[in-house]
Amino acid sequence: MKNERETAPNATGVVVGVDIGGSKTALLVTDVATGEDVAQDRFPTETAAGATANLEKLYEAVHGAIKGAGREPGDLRALGIAVPGCVDAQQGRVIRAGNLTGWRDLPLRDLASRALRVPVFVENDANAAALGEKWRGAAKQMHNFAFLALGTGVGVGLVINGRLHHGFHEAAGEAGNFIMGRRFLGKERGGHGNLELLVGGPAIRRQARTISGHDLSVAEVFQDASTSKPLARLAGRVADYLAITVINIAALLDPEAVILGGGTAMAGEPLLERIRARLDRELALVPALMASALGEDAQLHGAVFGALWQLDPSRALREELR
Repeated sequence: MKNERETAPNATGVVVGVDIGGSKTALLVTDVATGEDVAQDRFPTETAAGATANLEKLYEAVHGAIKGAGREPGDLRALGIAVPGCVDAQQGRVIRAGNLTGWRDLPLRDLASRALRVPVFVENDANAAALGEKWRGAAKQMHNFAFLALGTGVGVGLVINGRLHHGFHEAAGEAGNFIMGRRFLGKERGGHGNLELLVGGPAIRRQARTISGHDLSVAEVFQDASTSKPLARLAGRVADYLAITVINIAALLDPEAVILGGGTAMAGEPLLERIRARLDRELALVPALMASALGEDAQLHGAVFGALWQLDPSRALREELR
């Protein structure tokens, strides 16, 4: 018999959205009745610790975030989890999770549901970000768009005719595997994709440290590019590779917009302007290019939407929660 909290679309309590990233795990607690976000938390992701240790830490963090919102763990009604890599969303199973050691063929939905005794939604992080942007962000009125997630890795959440596109192998949108030139074919990359190694956040910061001797964020790289020729060259390379990525997405899918999110997208207009200049020269029909309205929290909002949908689809779609 299912637990009562798994079956009753209760109008009280909270749901929690979780974004498990390559460097941090973030949580967002949302009130079911009002749609108000009532607490947030984050902790470092221990990528080499394995799934069991990370999930135990996650369950503790979920309870802690709920208490931080002035609620009790028993108020939890549903959980949504965004995970990097390939995810079978229908089964709630992680096929493989990017840089997370041991996260292969992992029945995440069943494990988390059994541990927390609530319905659980599991989705790829870029797809979750696209859901979040469609629900509460820049894509509310869009039915065909791509969310380009630029963090530790690179992924794309694809919304086609109003629906997420997962692909035959549940691997659609793995843009980090794009090959960015003939010279990169057949190279050993230690399990990483070519584009990921060129424009992933750690790669950019590592190159910036070599150039400047300082730990710079991607936003700082673009800000300082006006006064440093070496940083200007780095910023130019990043913009070139991202422009090629957007051009390929646009040529294949003709989306209304490509929305940039994740840590790298925090560079904002200095990055977007460089990319737009390259698009105009290559595409006859240019999609709108914009930064995420939800910033680094897009995945969290998508996970919250998924948790509400698991609990009661009518609640997830309520106008006042959009």
